[in-house]
Order: sequence, then structure tokens, then C-alpha cells
Amino acid sequence: MNIAVDRKLVGRTVYESLRNDIVTGRLEPGYKLKLNELKERYSASINTLRETLMRLVSDGFVKFEDQKGFRVNPVSKRDLEELVDLRVMLETRGLRQSMADKDRLMDWKSGLLSSHYRLTCMEQLMMEDEAANVEEWELADRSFHLALVANCGSRQLIRYHASIIELFMRYQVLALEKRPFRGQASIDDHQALLDLIMTDDVEGAVGLLTHHIVAGRELPL
Repeated sequence: MNIAVDRKLVGRTVYESLRNDIVTGRLEPGYKLKLNELKERYSASINTLRETLMRLVSDGFVKFEDQKGFRVNPVSKRDLEELVDLRVMLETRGLRQSMADKDRLMDWKSGLLSSHYRLTCMEQLMMEDEAANVEEWELADRSFHLALVANCGSRQLIRYHASIIELFMRYQVLALEKRPFRGQASIDDHQALLDLIMTDDVEGAVGLLTHHIVAGRELPL
């Protein structure tokens, strides 16, 4: 394999592993990220780790301070509220625009049905065993909400929405340490939202999605 390509693949794997450990709380908010310790934990070179950590800084998961190095970004009520506000703005606009594009509506709805099926399966598994299924559930939940805006026709909206929802999902996963998974309430929310979309009820879908996102303000920190 080409060395440059191999290095890129290794970097991507380390990024995904570090990101998952931050999102799931294995690396706690404020945790000091020491390169030598990470080298052993992720079997990666110092250069790969520096590049990965700088990418995580750019993505909002890690904080860098001169003379102090890297730390996992802390969490705060103010940051959570800002993420909720941004999600409402981007996700509801993206959903409205997605439902308005009649030319690609059938393909979009088909993709949404697939994402919803996977999410429902993972929600059921979460009710049986949170610890064993949290990573796959986080991915399924994130994928469903990304699918909501996938037909909006704006690459920039899709890009910024994806960034915001990744940061928000960290709060949602960390909240599981203080309260149980919402279970059937979460399943009901997503099913009702899907039903409104499938019947082309734009205002109903946007209203329910807004309510669903705003409920994230109450996540325990």
C-alpha cells in the first residue's frame, strides 16, 4: 500500500477512536491529553496524534492552550444552549427545504425510512443494554437527523449542521451517566416526526422537530 495513503487511513482511524472516546465520556471533559499516553492507547505516532488533535480542536472536541497542551473540551450549560439554538435554526430550515424539493422527494423519503428503521432498532437495543449499544445508537441517531436535511440543496447548511449535531450528541451521550435513556418517548418522537414528513405536513414536522430539539436544553450536566 502507498505510504501516504496508509498514513491517511491510520490517521482517520485514530481520529474516529479519539472522537468516540470523547463523545462517550471515556475521555472526560477537561481531561489532559498527553501525547505519550495517547501513543500507547491508540498505537499511533506522535505526529499522527498531533494532526488528529489539531483536527479535533478545529471540530470543537479538544482545546489547545500554549504551554499547557491539549485537553478535552469542557461542557457547560451555556455551550449546550447555544448548540440547541443552532440546531433548531439549521435543522428546521434544512427539513423545510428538504420537504420543498419535490424533484428528489421520493429518493429522500426512501433514505429517511432506512435511517429511521436503523434508529428504531438501536433504540430498542438501548432499552435492553445502554452500555453495550451506546456507540451504535449515537451513530444511528446522528445519521437520522443528518438525513432530515439531506435534501435541502445547500452543501454549506449540511456541512455546518453536521458539525453542530456531532457536538450536541456528545452532551446527549454524556447525559446517560445521570439519567436513563428516554426509551419509548424517543421512539415515539421519531415515529411521529417521520409520519408527518411522509404525509407532507411541513408545519407539523417543523413544529415537532423544534420541540424535540429544544428538549435537549434539559439534559443534565
